[in-house]
Amino acid sequence: MRSVGKHLLALLAAAALSFLAGFAFVHVAGRLPCNGERLACNIDEAVGAYGVMIWAILGPCIIGVVLAVARNRTALLGATVLLLVPPLAFLLVTQYEHTVYIGFEPQRQLRTFLVSVAPVIITVLVQYLIMRPTVPRSAGAISA
Repeated sequence: MRSVGKHLLALLAAAALSFLAGFAFVHVAGRLPCNGERLACNIDEAVGAYGVMIWAILGPCIIGVVLAVARNRTALLGATVLLLVPPLAFLLVTQYEHTVYIGFEPQRQLRTFLVSVAPVIITVLVQYLIMRPTVPRSAGAISA
């Protein structure tokens, strides 16, 4: 029972700290200069902020379910990769579409990545780094 309490406390800490880290990154990256339409930059920042809020809640839920089934670092890594696939797919699709229809604009596309996708990636990685010490190295190991 003590192990379950430790995991729940770590999941709550992961949710709170990952939200703060991701939201702080959105705020800092939002200070980058915006070329062109300011509305497009505001939308990108909103997408990043909403993504952080969603992944800060969704991440610990998915990690908690995965660790309830298999409590080892391989399962934790699998849950982390699972959480990273949607934002990376979103990035690839949007950047491909932008490049095909508008053209390649490296500064604008870098800013879009930094304010809309990077904060979500940071959110998930913070959750992984917080949960990693609470999970045993292998399936046979017993956590204290």
